[in-house]
Amino acid sequence: MSGRLPVGLARAVWVPTVLIAALALAALLIGANGDVVIERTATLLAINLTIAVAFHVFSGNSGVLSFGHLAFVAFGAYVCALLTIPANLKTSLFPDMPGFLDWILDVELGLLPAALIAGVCAALLALVVAPALMRLSGLPAGISTLALLVIVYTVLLHWEEVTRGSSTMIGVPADVQLGGATILACAAIAIAWIYQRSRSGLRLRASREDDIAASALGVRVAADRTRAWALSAFLAGVGGAFYSHFITTFTPSEFYLEATFMIIAMVVVGGLGSLTGTVLGVVVISVLDDLLGRAQDGGLLGISLPAGSAAVGVAVLLLAMLIKRPDGLTGGRELPLPRAWRRGAPGDGGEVAGQAASEGSGESASAPSISSAR
Repeated sequence: MSGRLPVGLARAVWVPTVLIAALALAALLIGANGDVVIERTATLLAINLTIAVAFHVFSGNSGVLSFGHLAFVAFGAYVCALLTIPANLKTSLFPDMPGFLDWILDVELGLLPAALIAGVCAALLALVVAPALMRLSGLPAGISTLALLVIVYTVLLHWEEVTRGSSTMIGVPADVQLGGATILACAAIAIAWIYQRSRSGLRLRASREDDIAASALGVRVAADRTRAWALSAFLAGVGGAFYSHFITTFTPSEFYLEATFMIIAMVVVGGLGSLTGTVLGVVVISVLDDLLGRAQDGGLLGISLPAGSAAVGVAVLLLAMLIKRPDGLTGGRELPLPRAWRRGAPGDGGEVAGQAASEGSGESASAPSISSAR
């Protein structure tokens, strides 16, 4: 009897296991290094990774590019802030809180329960708008998600009694460290992979290739998009909650167009449709943005770049990738199994052949900052 994992099981756990192990190892090494600046950068990277993975759950599987996911991040950040700011401080921060929300002034939860509630609230918001948005495809779908972002941003900006409007939200406890952010990112990767290999995920990926053909075969495209949309919103809301406890002070503009561009750049550079590509894209864009940001501030080997150089550098990289490698760094593929595992045990020939064919097409066998906190 072979001591090797069955090929099917190995393929089912290989990608998330490697990604989570690499992320955990990097966090351990950075934590052991003791450099506060690097640790803070890595914490922001882990939070951005959670948000980018949330984006991947919907856009990567459906093929519908969403410009509105920062609406869920913002919603989660504000809900979590309202639930965790010390009760003795809320009275002075929100003197005109509407009567039906007065109970919030006496609530003071910890980060984890508040983040879960924020995620659920974001998912509920997604379900409310889903009947209108999930029937659309192509450019109309993308524009409609951008409209959602504008609506949420405008409400947060002008509902001053609850959100403090353009005034900075303060008083949020600073209790997100590298360890917690890494655990969140690892959980997001695992959830995204499980959904990607689920029946709903497989149907959604099939509709991504040809939604008309998928509908003709009985796939309820709108229903499967709605499931991915709600799950994606939940993860984005939780990511927003952790982000609010990382930066502790923020305004609605923190979750608008610039942050949307950064998250989309991360996913597109890595490879839209690939969880591996999403993780790789977050790392590449985060490192580039941090290095250019330090040079912009004159803190990188004495190099001093003009203001805005970090954003320009990310934009140039995105343009170059779209021109030279439109499928991203990974080409839309996931991490392949090691060659020795692909050979499998005697009698596994059919399974291995199916795997080889799927890897050649860029699909698995089961599949048909936020900007810098500087």
